[in-house]
Amino acid sequence: MLHRLVRLTLAAAALFILAGPAAAQAVSERPIPGFPHAKVYSLSGDEPRPVVVILHGADGGTEAGDRFGPILARMGYAAVGLPYYSPDWGDYGPPKALPELPGSFLDIRVDQLAELREALRAMPGVDVERFGLFGASKGAEFALIAASRYDWIDSVVAYAPTDVVWEGWGLEMIEAEGTRSSFSFGGEPLPFMPYRGFVEGLLAGPAADLRAIHENGRADHPDREAAARIPVERYPGALMLIAGGRDAQWNSSTAASNILLTRTNAGLETEVQVYPEAGHDLVGDGGPRQAARSGGTPEANAAARQDAWPRVVDFLARTLTPGT
Repeated sequence: MLHRLVRLTLAAAALFILAGPAAAQAVSERPIPGFPHAKVYSLSGDEPRPVVVILHGADGGTEAGDRFGPILARMGYAAVGLPYYSPDWGDYGPPKALPELPGSFLDIRVDQLAELREALRAMPGVDVERFGLFGASKGAEFALIAASRYDWIDSVVAYAPTDVVWEGWGLEMIEAEGTRSSFSFGGEPLPFMPYRGFVEGLLAGPAADLRAIHENGRADHPDREAAARIPVERYPGALMLIAGGRDAQWNSSTAASNILLTRTNAGLETEVQVYPEAGHDLVGDGGPRQAARSGGTPEANAAARQDAWPRVVDFLARTLTPGT
């Protein structure tokens, strides 16, 4: 209990400091050559700042970077918003927002992170030797895959994580279920766990049981488990997992437990926060907000966010040391 109180006190102190002069400073936004719609958010000055790449979830677009980029910049990081997917459902959805990006979540290139790192290396005020990832949901999947492959990744925060790579989706998959991966590396699609009932879920719209689509697919394919598993034991760096026991999109709490067990058996430390009554919508802080597909209640999710966020602030400060 004393250890927990000390950690929370330190985190609260960090938040107090961030609410001081840095919070009032203007945040600059710089495009990253070769990466459409990607930006570096940082405070003024050329002193090297550790990188935190923000990896969005299934919604795609720039919203995650636009929201968390300035917040992380004011903490002393070179925060990078990296849009890598922009949904294109043709006549069945709104127009594609970012034409340059993939419109289907298929074979998304994890190795673009290495190219991003080289592009960032040429930018003033960016220290690529301190490199963190901040991902949620599919962004957590992206982050964990990348961390298991690149030894220069130092710190990962994964909200609502998964322990396996999942099947991809897009208009072209309506008649080709179970055949394509969400992610690729080195030009090759990664082995994946198929869904069960994805097309029916599309037709059901908001009524679809996304967690069941994942859980049933996993139950159908125990033979795919080993190949689809993300080899988190290959990542020696700092890892924080945040999950909700009532996650309605996929079983992130069991995934977090699986990741913890794997890494513990490999002698690797992992920080895990599981909130039994919370759902999928756990990123950031703030009060109750509506998120229809999250699971949990708005109040339970808000309580989880308010508890988790100071821990995330403290974790990033310990593992990436901004301001040094």
